[in-house]
Amino acid sequence: MPLTSKFLFGNGVIVLIFWCILNVVIYIYLKDNIITQTYQKTDILFSHIQATIGYIRKKVRPKLFHVLPAEEFVPEVMSVSFLNKGIMSEFRKLSPDFRYRRVAVNPMNPENAPNELELQYIAEFRKDRKAIKRGIIKMDNKKYFLHARPVIMEAECLACHGSPEKAPAKLVSLYGTQGGFNRKPGEVIGVESIAIPLDETFAQIRGLVISIFLTGIVGVLFLFLSLTYYIDIVAVRPIKNVSRFFRSVVEGEKDLETPFALKSRDEIGGLADSFNRMMEYLKNSERKYRRIFEDSRDAIIVADFTGVIHDINPAGVELFGCRDRLDTARAETLYDLFPKKEECDRLFRAMEKNGYVKDYETQLTCADRRHVDVMISASFLRDEAGRVCGFEAIIKDITEWKLVQDRMKEADRMASIGRLAAGLAHEINNPLGIIMGYTGLLIKELKDNGQAVADLQVINRNAEACKKIVEDLLNFSRTTESVPEQMNINAVIDEVLDMLSYRLREKDAAIQREYQDGIPELTADAKKIRQVFINIIMNAFQAIDRGGKITIVTVYDKSADRVRVSISDSGCGIPGENINKVFEPFFTTKQPGDGTGLGLSVSYGIVREHGGEITVESTHGKGSTFTVSLPLD
Repeated sequence: MPLTSKFLFGNGVIVLIFWCILNVVIYIYLKDNIITQTYQKTDILFSHIQATIGYIRKKVRPKLFHVLPAEEFVPEVMSVSFLNKGIMSEFRKLSPDFRYRRVAVNPMNPENAPNELELQYIAEFRKDRKAIKRGIIKMDNKKYFLHARPVIMEAECLACHGSPEKAPAKLVSLYGTQGGFNRKPGEVIGVESIAIPLDETFAQIRGLVISIFLTGIVGVLFLFLSLTYYIDIVAVRPIKNVSRFFRSVVEGEKDLETPFALKSRDEIGGLADSFNRMMEYLKNSERKYRRIFEDSRDAIIVADFTGVIHDINPAGVELFGCRDRLDTARAETLYDLFPKKEECDRLFRAMEKNGYVKDYETQLTCADRRHVDVMISASFLRDEAGRVCGFEAIIKDITEWKLVQDRMKEADRMASIGRLAAGLAHEINNPLGIIMGYTGLLIKELKDNGQAVADLQVINRNAEACKKIVEDLLNFSRTTESVPEQMNINAVIDEVLDMLSYRLREKDAAIQREYQDGIPELTADAKKIRQVFINIIMNAFQAIDRGGKITIVTVYDKSADRVRVSISDSGCGIPGENINKVFEPFFTTKQPGDGTGLGLSVSYGIVREHGGEITVESTHGKGSTFTVSLPLD
């Protein structure tokens, strides 16, 4: 539906509904107002009747009883009911549509018997004597406002209604002794009601409201047409211009570089300005996503459903060796990237199952014709009809990750070996202790036999070496609970250097301390951290020649909230093929008997346990640097 038609239809419906609701509210208001006024009229009429009754009882009846003979009774003046009916009979001559009724249960005059509705009211009044009934009822196919209240027997009424023997003779002669007697004070004996007709009044209200409605419709229609014409000039026509410009951009008649020119500064002008900004955003987005495509370190490939590659990013060109991304890559197919065509078919079958694949592991052929492990996430591309027209894929080289996984498996294997070694170490410790004990005893007993003592000392030294190996095995496999405490890293390193000073003097090693002042204390197990630095410094000591140099640098990295300790030596360095093995258990380049290859492995575990990192940099023939990074908490 065109925008103009929507404005016409929407405004018309809104105005019509509003005008209808307004007229309904006017009708309800007038109706409620008339009902309120009618209730006030009936209340005034009841007040007049009550005043008349009070006057008869207090003034007229006592005087007549005093003036008339004892047995004389004039019902036209002395009976309240008789008097009310007479007055209301005269009132109806002036207002014939008004209805007044005063009825009672078992009345003296059968004409005053209640109908079904009045019997219902009497029953309700007997439950609640203070109740008042008022509302709209329908009688003789006409609507009336009915105001009803109970008639209650009072003590002074018993003179006539108490019993036939005590009642005035004239009443007995008029009505007999069958009804209206033997009443009790406070008893609800009837109901008194006034009904005022409302049909004519409601008809007048409806006519008035209809007149207002029809008169207003003409004015509203004129206002509606005027507003519609104004909206068409102010909003609809400029929006059509903007829409035509949008369509021309979408259909390619204009490019994103062409802004939409509109001089208006209202909301339509703001819309045009927003569109110009959107075009600028689209240009920037296209550049941004193209940059993401270009700069991604994972290969991104777009191909058709036959597998022919239509687009590939630079990372893919580098990985798969396409010399020109657009020309040569289009001559390539996805099948050319797989060592075997069956692997590519298996990938397509996996995609057909769910419409996509995620983290699909396989092997591809890279630029130098070697096979690399990759992880592929790919999904189908569909045209407007929903048909598959190609697919796009992100290919991540996971060769290094697979190597790390293999190393982790090797680490798990070594951990199992460590647990086995720990068990063996415990079993070997006892026999070693016995061997060393008996060897010591034999040395004491054979101290005069030089050759035997020398042989026993050889046995004892080798047993000592075995014991050292067993202790290293236990240290490697033992997992003890850390006891954290506040410690100053500079002080801990000084303690280690003091502890190893006698060894360092053997090679006349120079120790250069480059400590940063004001390093915050860190929370760690001081005993374990001390063991880490003992292992690293002893390795540096064993790597240097006589007169060599060991440099220790401490730094607090505030941005990372970490303390870094670098320990460098001027030794022989580590060959490149061994640099990734230094933290592996039992790896050592030392001579047999000089070490077990567990020191750095134990140190690595301690540092990782504290949430830190330990790394190594080395240049063969120039020395090595071990760096320990520890968090403050």
